[in-house]
Amino acid sequence: MKYPLFKKLYAKQELQDKIEDYKEKYEQFQAKNDYPSIASVCYDLGRLYEILGDREKSQLYYQKVVDEWNIHPHKIADHLCVNALRALNSPKKALDVVLMNPKKWMLSLLANLYEEMGRKKEAQLIYAGLSHYSYQLSEVRYSFWRPHYLQKGVDFCKKAGLSGRARIYSQRAVEAWEEMRDNMRRSLRPIEEAWLYEEIGYIFEKNEKLKMAIEYFREAEAKYKHVYTNAPVSAATHHATCDWDDYLGFFVHQIPDFRLIYFHSDSPEENDYRRMKYRILNVTTGG
Repeated sequence: MKYPLFKKLYAKQELQDKIEDYKEKYEQFQAKNDYPSIASVCYDLGRLYEILGDREKSQLYYQKVVDEWNIHPHKIADHLCVNALRALNSPKKALDVVLMNPKKWMLSLLANLYEEMGRKKEAQLIYAGLSHYSYQLSEVRYSFWRPHYLQKGVDFCKKAGLSGRARIYSQRAVEAWEEMRDNMRRSLRPIEEAWLYEEIGYIFEKNEKLKMAIEYFREAEAKYKHVYTNAPVSAATHHATCDWDDYLGFFVHQIPDFRLIYFHSDSPEENDYRRMKYRILNVTTGG
């Protein structure tokens, strides 16, 4: 596995239990000819076997996703096919799917695919443009989001090879948080506080202020535990109705191979705890 730290996020029995559960669902979906669900569960099985280190089985299930998409192209979500092809180390084929309807995809995916294909200069051009766009958003959007977009700009700068600009954006992200911290001008629900502290911890981590990063990550972890212990229904509801999609858009760029720790089929609680475990381990063990 490219990122061995991911294995520490799961107990082996947990993975085996999930696999058995998904295999049962696979049989049920097959009996109903539920092709979208078949593809989805195959993708999950591919990821679970990949985490276990069983390359043969993971590749088998990823290929099943692609095969289902080829047979039922209008019933299977394109993003499942693209994700499976990337996991199969076939970025060129994934790009072919993307270019069939390019307007529906994010530019960051195009850059990812170029990068995976070895077309580094083209990827860097896109990342450079995305970094500037994120900076522009930080200037025009409500100040609460300023540090978030500045940090997103940092991440794209690093991928674009713009280390000088990355340092400037990173320092501005810290400063933007310090300016906003005591004057947010909005009340936050407990789950939103947890998302915010997780984000700020990452900002300090990338600014190489690791002590502060750990403090924010620990605080975020405590907030997650509090809300899921005392108001789990409220937390789940707010995942669906509040700013979660915005935060997910930030988080997905912050953790390498995010697909291996974020499962739509898992509860928000499972995904939040797993993500925090990764972040804390990554800082305390150096990855």
